[in-house]
Amino acid sequence: MNIPETVKIGWRNYNVEQGEHRAGDNGGDLYGQIHYEKRKIFLYDKLDEDEKSVTFLHEIAHAILYNMGSELRSDENFVTAFTENLYQVMKDNPGLFKDI
Repeated sequence: MNIPETVKIGWRNYNVEQGEHRAGDNGGDLYGQIHYEKRKIFLYDKLDEDEKSVTFLHEIAHAILYNMGSELRSDENFVTAFTENLYQVMKDNPGLFKDI
């Protein structure tokens, strides 16, 4: 998956930054993070291609749910399950979105 330097989600443009490991509020590892107000998406740069791609989709899903005003944007279990399944559909069906 091509991960751009910026991505437009709804009417908002988000800068995509890849860099060093970050720790979450609970001390766990963060592979990705979104800042809605700053319009930034962070991705850990040492992830393999699949992990980075699904993490990018994960942060995009957060932004889409944020735009919708959905409380699901804070439900990590939902966002993780949804994006991992969406990524698998995309990976198992190459070219599915090629003509969009």
